[in-house]
Amino acid sequence: MKSRSMLAGLVLVVMIGGAAKAFASAPPVLFDPPMSKRNANYAIEVSLDAAARSLKGRERIVWRNITAAAASDAWFHLYLNAFANNRSDFFEESGGRLRGDTADRKHWGFCQVTSLALVNPDGTKVPLKQLFPGSDRTVMRVELPSQVPPGGQITLDVSFEDQLPKVFARAGYAGNFVMASQWFPKLGVFQGDKGWNCHAYHANSEFFSDFGVYDVSVTVPRNYVVGSTGVEWGSEEISGANKTVHLHAEDVHDFAWTASPDFIEADGTWEGVKIRILMQPGNKDSIPRYMAAIKEALGLFAKWIWKYPYQQITIVDPPANGMGAAGMEYPTLITAGASPFMPKSLLMPEMVVVHEFGHQYWYGMEANNEFEEAWLDEGINSYYETRIMDAWFGPDNSIMNGLCGLHMGDVAMQRIQYFSFPDMDPVVLPAWKYSSNAAYSVMSYSKPVMVLKTLENILGTQKMDEVMRAFFMKVKFTHPTTDDFVKIVSEAAGKDLAPILNPLLRGTGTVDFKVATVRNIPLEPPSGFDLAKEKPTLFSKDTKPKKGGDDKGYRAEVIVQRKGDIVLPVEISVTFSDKTTKLETWNGEERYVTLKYPKKVTEVIVDPNGKIPLDLNRLNNGWQAKEDGAPASTLALRFSSFFETLYALGSGLF
Repeated sequence: MKSRSMLAGLVLVVMIGGAAKAFASAPPVLFDPPMSKRNANYAIEVSLDAAARSLKGRERIVWRNITAAAASDAWFHLYLNAFANNRSDFFEESGGRLRGDTADRKHWGFCQVTSLALVNPDGTKVPLKQLFPGSDRTVMRVELPSQVPPGGQITLDVSFEDQLPKVFARAGYAGNFVMASQWFPKLGVFQGDKGWNCHAYHANSEFFSDFGVYDVSVTVPRNYVVGSTGVEWGSEEISGANKTVHLHAEDVHDFAWTASPDFIEADGTWEGVKIRILMQPGNKDSIPRYMAAIKEALGLFAKWIWKYPYQQITIVDPPANGMGAAGMEYPTLITAGASPFMPKSLLMPEMVVVHEFGHQYWYGMEANNEFEEAWLDEGINSYYETRIMDAWFGPDNSIMNGLCGLHMGDVAMQRIQYFSFPDMDPVVLPAWKYSSNAAYSVMSYSKPVMVLKTLENILGTQKMDEVMRAFFMKVKFTHPTTDDFVKIVSEAAGKDLAPILNPLLRGTGTVDFKVATVRNIPLEPPSGFDLAKEKPTLFSKDTKPKKGGDDKGYRAEVIVQRKGDIVLPVEISVTFSDKTTKLETWNGEERYVTLKYPKKVTEVIVDPNGKIPLDLNRLNNGWQAKEDGAPASTLALRFSSFFETLYALGSGLF
């Protein structure tokens, strides 16, 4: 008896009919049983005209309604129309600049649907009319002849033509390099009574779609090397100057491919997972760096979250004139970025590979709505980027490891970026509603890293790993929300984390603890000293001790203030003149706490172990008695914070 997955594959081949070429054999069975609901399945054949940089394709979509409400229409993303002119939402918001590159306005791109029909069970076709809700044509709607009931399904035939733009924002061409991403008409996500979630392509937004099976045949010039989502199956078909490559992927929600005659191929494996690197010739010396990074990421994600379930991961290195396509993620395929001039002490190639691979979990398998809650992918993934880079190179060297004698950790870099816009917008916000592109970046990437790092420090690393693993395992191959995250991690932690997480994720409050006053008061003032006239100051001077420095002749009062709006528990280290230290814990609920001691205080440090990276101003976290000098640990803290602040102010100018 054939497996359920094999039967599904055979049924899909039959349903493709004339929509794609007949393959030499049935698609491979990758997952039995399926890992996802597979309600949006695509069979696509596409051919590349390398000279014109255009694509011509047709697809058959089998969509099943997995909600409790009937669907009367269908909505499609036509992402490439973002590059059709300067009137698209994407261009108006980006100004034609994104990801460090600028649009070539002489080489626009588009996706044009040339035919669209509903396929009846008997094979007859009903043409459907294309409707565009607004002037932005990255979204297309079609009305269906009859409703699709809960559990029902439809089959759609679509023919389309793409003109690839000069790549500057993920998709397009650069010379003879092609990055075909967001290249085919793709259904949005039907959310029952809420209708279709199918937003226009905005400058800051990424993607959201349902899981399915993809069978894709790509025709390119014979000398081109093809890389893609999924795996190759069957043999390449050679026809004159062209070849056709057959590709297959299961339990993915998107499909991307790349092609170039210049790629140098390098292969490796990690515990049964095939690693395929497609490298630019000039960057071939960075192949070992890519290979080491992907193996490190595969290993630590398997340890902390879940073993990578797919058979292959492909890493693509774009050319220097196509870096707008670098640093992106697609199911089982990522793009990185290297340079022959990149020193080994600057760990950007490693960091990019680690980061983009992490998206296989938080974008690829978690599959949240990146239009509306980008942090659930970008922020969580950036947190794991810091975890992996720190574990690999050490927390002080995980970005710069001795470059010109300088050292910097990944968390420190994220903290510097967070300084730029700590309170402009909440983290949870639709991507196009942030006050600026920079605010989107900080709130979707850097601030969530600070939030999750703080949560890790509160819970402990072991409990944090349990919590995050519980979240992933609960939501994989679904579409989780921020509410799901807060609920699941609270259950896994064994305590309600909403009072901590909701203000940090949904509000604009900040964290700032400060040593407000320290008073060392002599119990027996020396002659001529009027205790009643003693007034505390911001960093009050100690009264002169009696000769002999008798510590027992003092009482001390320390006031620590919560200047920010966010309530978090915090540690306070208090050192006395007898060289003993006491570590206090304050819940941070009131605006200030007063600590009293029967002896003289020489040093106070709030958050001495840096457990709250959200704290905006660490310059006000410490105090020392003047006659005792400034202890080295506190000086280091202050100088580090001072230079972080300068860096953040400077970075905001560019």
